Amino acid sequence: MLIWPWKNMSVSLLLTLFLGAFFDATLGFCFFVFGEAFFLMAGGLLFTERAWWAVAAVFAGAYAADQTGYLIGRQMRPVFNRFALAKRSRRAALRKTRGLLARHGIKAVAVSRLLGPIAWFMPPVCGSAGMAWQRFAVGSALGVTLGVGMFVAIGYAAAWGAGRGNVDVEAFIAAHKWALLAAGQAVFLIAGVISHFVGSALFRRV
Repeated sequence: MLIWPWKNMSVSLLLTLFLGAFFDATLGFCFFVFGEAFFLMAGGLLFTERAWWAVAAVFAGAYAADQTGYLIGRQMRPVFNRFALAKRSRRAALRKTRGLLARHGIKAVAVSRLLGPIAWFMPPVCGSAGMAWQRFAVGSALGVTLGVGMFVAIGYAAAWGAGRGNVDVEAFIAAHKWALLAAGQAVFLIAGVISHFVGSALFRRV
């Protein structure tokens, strides 16, 4: 197996980080893949191994997902509209996304990374609305820097804090990195399911 200069940084791990960040923001896959676990892992690897390639992988994956979504909205508008209008929750997210884009333009693209499902719909909505790609690309870069960078920083800070507590963070991540990614997916999935049912219950009472 090809190994990079960092002793625990394999090509397979870099590819996993890239794909995790990519599918987290790709319609369809985003309902099952939670990029936060990959962003946190990249931050931990940055602390333990100075693995800038890990951070680059998640940023590149997230940015590539946005550009793919924009292209889908631009070139496959009917397919996207059928997908977005198929369920009430998607229709609600679509309305919010279009409203934000109409009012705030490029600022909405940047901030959408912090707004849950709106982040998934913003790129194809921008493409279908005819926003110039150059403007979208700038807004997407700002949004990825903000949204992904926040979790990378949290992962770095968590690893730093564990290291201050006399935990061998480098050895722990090296030994359990795949388990940590899997556990992260499980935690965020459970949290998402719980929030969905709680939100639905509260909505019915209102």
